[in-house]
Amino acid sequence: MSTVPSATPEERSQKERERKAATVMMVVFFIIGLSVVLSYDWRSPTPAFRPDAGTVFLFGILVAAIIYIAARYAGQDDWQSRFRLRFCPNCGRQIRFDATVCPYCNHRLP
Repeated sequence: MSTVPSATPEERSQKERERKAATVMMVVFFIIGLSVVLSYDWRSPTPAFRPDAGTVFLFGILVAAIIYIAARYAGQDDWQSRFRLRFCPNCGRQIRFDATVCPYCNHRLP
């Protein structure tokens, strides 16, 4: 019987970043698609866009770009460059490098 090794904290952190990036892209595409749907004139007997369709579409792109940029730079925290981090050998959570006791599991660190 083979056992699958558990993911290291670094691998879990990478997967979490990938999941967040996929969620942000899904929201961005949803907003752009919604702006296209909202710019369509649904009451018209023939297929047509509203007179202000360009403005609605550009506003959707602007909002999507702001969300994308904010999410992209939110993951680049300056606090990580100011404080070196390490992982607790007992619970695997990220802690400050100069900690003597893990704040999560109270494991005494070397």
